[in-house]
Amino acid sequence: MRTSSPLLLPIFRSEGQGRLLARVYLDRPATLAQLARELGLDDGGLSREANRLEQAGLIRSERVGRSRLLRPNEDSPYYQELYGLLLRAFGPATVIGPELGSIEGIESAHVYGSWAARYVGEPGDDPADVDVLLIGRPSQLAVTRAERSLSDRLGRQVNVIVVAPEEWEAGASGFLQHVKAGPLVPLAVTEGDAR
Repeated sequence: MRTSSPLLLPIFRSEGQGRLLARVYLDRPATLAQLARELGLDDGGLSREANRLEQAGLIRSERVGRSRLLRPNEDSPYYQELYGLLLRAFGPATVIGPELGSIEGIESAHVYGSWAARYVGEPGDDPADVDVLLIGRPSQLAVTRAERSLSDRLGRQVNVIVVAPEEWEAGASGFLQHVKAGPLVPLAVTEGDAR
């Protein structure tokens, strides 16, 4: 599991440790075997890292048959702050922006709803999906493809809403008023960039 420190959050021993913690904290519980496959890490190194994190009180594990299931330790005094750091460094916003960068016609993009609320530190349940607002006139086919790809990559439903710039500016609908009143996490999307 020897990898360099993650560039976005270099406080972890390695990129692998950061990705493991992010997967355990930001997604549903998973077995060591599932995590090794998803993260592309070797079983032995992953098991040793899971042991370290459990001894530090950051994660918990339980036996389910012959498998070891990992989940975050929500009783840890570091849980809330670590969750926030992982969400910012490894969460959906870091994946969605680059994916949308290959689509022409997007003027700006934002995560809104429950993921945005968690991102800015509002307490609440783990979001079941990720809501994305695109402002511009992108190809609907390209948006649908990106939505499907992102849902697969993130392991949860990604819902993309496209709004024309003048509609966004007017903000007349109840939906847009609601979105504008809540937290918006801007996504770094540069039109025409390749993934």
